[in-house]
Amino acid sequence: MAAEGAVRRGRSWGQRLLIAFNICCVLGALATAGALSYANAKLGEVVRVGGLGGSLRDGEDLPPGSPQNYLLVGSDDDTGLGPDDPEKAGREDVIGVRTDTIMVLRTDPQHTTARLLSFPRDLWVPIAGKRSKSRINEAFNVGGAKGLIDTIKLNYGIPIDHYVQVNFASFKDLVEAIDGVPMYFPEPVRSRHSRLSVPRAGCVTLDATQALAFVRARSDYQVQRDGEWEPDPSGDLGRISRQQYFIQTALQRAIAKGVRNPNTLRQLVGLGVRSVKVDPDLRIDDIVALGQRFRTFNPDNLLTYSLPVTEAVKGGAQVLELEAEKAEPILALFRGEPQAGGAAPPAPSSVRVQVLNGSRTQGQAREVSSALSALGFHTGPPSDAEGFDGVRTTVRFSPGKLDQARTVARYVAGPVVLEERADVTAADVVLVTAADWKGTRRAPRPDAEIPGPPTAPTTPSSEAGSTSAASSTSSTTSTSIVGDVPGPAPPGQSCG
Repeated sequence: MAAEGAVRRGRSWGQRLLIAFNICCVLGALATAGALSYANAKLGEVVRVGGLGGSLRDGEDLPPGSPQNYLLVGSDDDTGLGPDDPEKAGREDVIGVRTDTIMVLRTDPQHTTARLLSFPRDLWVPIAGKRSKSRINEAFNVGGAKGLIDTIKLNYGIPIDHYVQVNFASFKDLVEAIDGVPMYFPEPVRSRHSRLSVPRAGCVTLDATQALAFVRARSDYQVQRDGEWEPDPSGDLGRISRQQYFIQTALQRAIAKGVRNPNTLRQLVGLGVRSVKVDPDLRIDDIVALGQRFRTFNPDNLLTYSLPVTEAVKGGAQVLELEAEKAEPILALFRGEPQAGGAAPPAPSSVRVQVLNGSRTQGQAREVSSALSALGFHTGPPSDAEGFDGVRTTVRFSPGKLDQARTVARYVAGPVVLEERADVTAADVVLVTAADWKGTRRAPRPDAEIPGPPTAPTTPSSEAGSTSAASSTSSTTSTSIVGDVPGPAPPGQSCG
């Protein structure tokens, strides 16, 4: 067992790739009519993970159609890679199987919603069954699947219904099966460690090798601006944002390539199952029923979350500590708890909102202001968003005005980022439109669809050697962004 705060030896294989991409591709493929017999045969090839004991929630205690949590784990297992594969370089001294990708996928069949929560690998937690604290990925290293499940339940109270573990030898095959993943890069990017190289801005279809490099890139991910290469200081949290964005983009590509086409079905299922391990209770009937329910699910509606954390040093090791109070609304979603509060949200007539145009679409701020005014909001003078280069529509709010911000967000048709800022003074809320703007809604979305409150980004401290909090990063609630992440193509341009 690793000692508390021990620094892990050997080169990590990275936060290993998009298990959610793998499992969602399989789930989508299994939704195809007539696929049941083929899927049954293929699921028979999947390795079952034993020794879970009572760690998983008993599905028989749940009403049919209840939300369920899938723990998705990417294991550091290079089985299946060729002897000359570049990913094998430097792994001679790696012993055992580790995990650096830990996500919980919560599916709600009744409401056809899906939420994805990523756990940073360096999250500092008590390890279930041990007397010490360590990084959360150590729970898997010392206790396997059961140890990781029990650690998540111990620290966060999130019940786990099913377990899915994936290695990544077939990741390149999956990307090749959908003919690569197209993305729009506003600037050139690179990562020398993972060998990512996008030398020109614009639409780029990542092939298998570059897709692998993109989702592996971490601390040395760089963006070229004004001829200079600038590093992304967000580390693992930035990589989580890029991975979550990749999942959505890859799923869109799979749909565009005909995931329900029998030939594509056989490719994706055949490739997916050979690197998947699942719990003994995950049945083909359950997967097919879930796939059929989600057969028209739009990947843009996948709600992605990361936890608010603070950097710290423990025993000489850089770790992340959870900001428990700020994380509670997010964790409550994955526990299935009713949302806090219960008071009626503020009415539009009680909210002052100003609209700023961050999308570069001429006249958009004026049009949106008129639409909000027609809904009852008190609107200030519309204007352009100076210096705004975000790719997500953002609802900024002054301290103490979170409820008003959530009311505005409920009337936005597309995804939004909530951001508390002390410089919001002209109104309660400032709505900044971006390239993903999809208009307003006549009727508000349920408040439960608006993610828990985020925190405003702060500048990481440069102080070294501290044994307490060194910096605070923002929480990532639905579709918010931490770090440098490619965004949607500009209006009128498509990379599909």
